Amino acid sequence: MNEARRRRAAKQDRRDARRALKRRRIAIDENVMITTIRSALAGHPLELLHSVSSFMSTLPGEELSLANAITALVEWQCRETTALLAVAGEMLVDDEALRERCRLEVAKRHHHLPKWIVGLRDVQVNRAVRRADAVGDGDELFVGLVMADSTELTLGVILDHNVLSSVTDFAILAEPFEEAVARQLETYDPTVPFGSMNLADARTWIDEGLRWSALLQRSRSAEWREVLPIVKWVLAQLPGGGCGSQRPAWEEDVADDLLDGFLSSPAGAPFADVDYRVLLRELWDTGCGDPLRWSASRLWVILRTRFNDYDLPLEIALDAPALLRAYVPFAHGQSGIAQHLTDEAIATIDRLSLGYRRELLANVIDHDDDPWMISYPDRAS
Repeated sequence: MNEARRRRAAKQDRRDARRALKRRRIAIDENVMITTIRSALAGHPLELLHSVSSFMSTLPGEELSLANAITALVEWQCRETTALLAVAGEMLVDDEALRERCRLEVAKRHHHLPKWIVGLRDVQVNRAVRRADAVGDGDELFVGLVMADSTELTLGVILDHNVLSSVTDFAILAEPFEEAVARQLETYDPTVPFGSMNLADARTWIDEGLRWSALLQRSRSAEWREVLPIVKWVLAQLPGGGCGSQRPAWEEDVADDLLDGFLSSPAGAPFADVDYRVLLRELWDTGCGDPLRWSASRLWVILRTRFNDYDLPLEIALDAPALLRAYVPFAHGQSGIAQHLTDEAIATIDRLSLGYRRELLANVIDHDDDPWMISYPDRAS
């Protein structure tokens, strides 16, 4: 059985166990549960961690609550349920009472458990690294863990700075930290290296990203819920008190110099009116907030949401695509962004420009606003 097929089979086993736990009241399909946990105990530690994480993702209000499931396991005396309770007793970081109940029950039992389970409280987090996207779309974070039996795991997380630095994806990898980072470099843009990250900062970045994802309802999928308890457990091993992700902060005089430089250039000359200056400053506040990095994704969000500040004349808002088309190459020239990324950005502006202008005009008419405001005779477009 190849690795992909083995992972699919293990995933199906976890789903079978989860469905079994949802039977009426607290009835548990013993054959499915025992088979799943016994198989996981014989394999890599990540298999049991995944099984317990899936078990814990039972939602409040379903036929079988997590608390009732724990009660059933407490009454069910065997090595497999002891292993499940032992892992749950460490992974229940959001429910101290239920966590303590699991720990007390395990302490009463005398089943032999693998070293990595017995030593779950002594997991070591050794490193964290971060790699920023060249155009500011997001960050990749990797966190390495070493279990009590020297098994190494790696947490990988992706943050999207275009959407409030929320977490868009995460995974627990059954490979050492250095190997996971090296494989990511080989697969995705080896020209951009990872840099070391403070462990407390890594925890705060991911914690805040998960909170935004919950608010944005990115946490509704079954797979997300099934892995989330492991991610939270990993984060609980990191020190607290870190600094969160910060948007770029520019001193006013530096920002003014950047604006003056663009507006005095041949590309910026058609946008001399002061309202264009206001519009550009507000466009800077979109996405990652960096005035020197413009991705196709960031521009897509701007031009698909009919960006318009109603304090600006309509003629100025309609020129947002033209202003961006002139400004983005200038900005990328200042920050050294690769030409192919600039080309992607310009192609996005060109593709969405007409639709943006049509939608903006339609929106004004639909709201009974007067689209025929006083026009600027020297407007850019």
